[in-house]
Amino acid sequence: MRSSQHRYSLMHGGLIHRLLQASGVLHSRARVALWLAGILLVVSLGPLLVLAARDGSLWPQAPRMQLLGDYATLARVLLALPLLVIAAPRSDALLRNAFRQFTHAGLVPPHRQGRMEALLGRVRRWRDGWLPETLCVMIAWAPLLFGGDHASLLPGVADWRLDHGALTAAGRWYEWVAVPLFRLVGLLWLWRFLLWTCVLWRLPRCGLVLHAEHPDGAGGLAFLGVAQERFAVLALAGGLLVAGACVNHVQYLGDSLYTLRHLLAGYVVAVTLLLVAPLLLLMPTLMRAKRHALYRFDALGNHAAALFDARWQPAQQQTPAADSLLDHGDASALADFSAVYKDLAGMSVLPLNRWNLLWIALHAVIPLLPLVLLAMSVDELARKLLGILV
Repeated sequence: MRSSQHRYSLMHGGLIHRLLQASGVLHSRARVALWLAGILLVVSLGPLLVLAARDGSLWPQAPRMQLLGDYATLARVLLALPLLVIAAPRSDALLRNAFRQFTHAGLVPPHRQGRMEALLGRVRRWRDGWLPETLCVMIAWAPLLFGGDHASLLPGVADWRLDHGALTAAGRWYEWVAVPLFRLVGLLWLWRFLLWTCVLWRLPRCGLVLHAEHPDGAGGLAFLGVAQERFAVLALAGGLLVAGACVNHVQYLGDSLYTLRHLLAGYVVAVTLLLVAPLLLLMPTLMRAKRHALYRFDALGNHAAALFDARWQPAQQQTPAADSLLDHGDASALADFSAVYKDLAGMSVLPLNRWNLLWIALHAVIPLLPLVLLAMSVDELARKLLGILV
């Protein structure tokens, strides 16, 4: 039963999932993600606050950057880490629906179902294998083995992690526990993103049956654009990190948002393109389906137009008592065919629409919006808005 339930799942399975299951954490399915996020938050941030308070580096104190004044660290540990954990179940549920759509919507013909099953089986084996997640664990803690001298978070600014060039107790907990935990969760998300990309890459080999005239405007694959939105949480988490780093630069280095504009714009554009890039793997298949459909409909259109001319050209020379064009459905049928052809000609060769793209871009932009308050005070912002509206 459990294997059937996880048949189409990307998040379930794997070494870490089995360890959590063996520990009993997953036996109670109610709010598991909230419990895990809370545990990770307590483990990573709780001792950090205690150790920083003991060292006297907790409360903001200019010009030194204390823990509660380190917005990049708070964004990473307090916001981005629990966000990635809490978003996983919802994203997995919607991706499962996309997996089922391949087999339940007639996109794969019956005689090719074996290839689809083989593809899903291969993905499950990769998902459940111990090697990928073991590598994620090793990569997450690898910098501790190869790290050299520790530098301050911002050049020329003393911070809470270091005391005369050596890590403080809070700094050691941050470097040895908090950052690797965040890095591990991020790597697990990236591994699932790679698994999804592999599915899209191998999918055309299953012999997809696409109908270019499908009402969704993407040959019946528009649901993949909605499924791709589930990875927008990566853009949101990354935006939190970028926003936190920018606040630090403004507060402690005196940078302005104008000097950081290229970084902010570049992040939004780059992360949006990166998250939709896997859909490009389906472009050749959609282009081929559209091209072949246009050839067929061009031939059918020529035949329909020829029949229409052959039927009604002689009728124009008959007596008024002859049948008129309005008494028959030929014109209506030709108009319907023209509408279908126009929809076919406008078919997208990428299973992505502007709303999917906008949704992902908004996740990257939203964490950056509070930075506007750094550029101007609330009073100044209110006056400008009133000036525009009034």
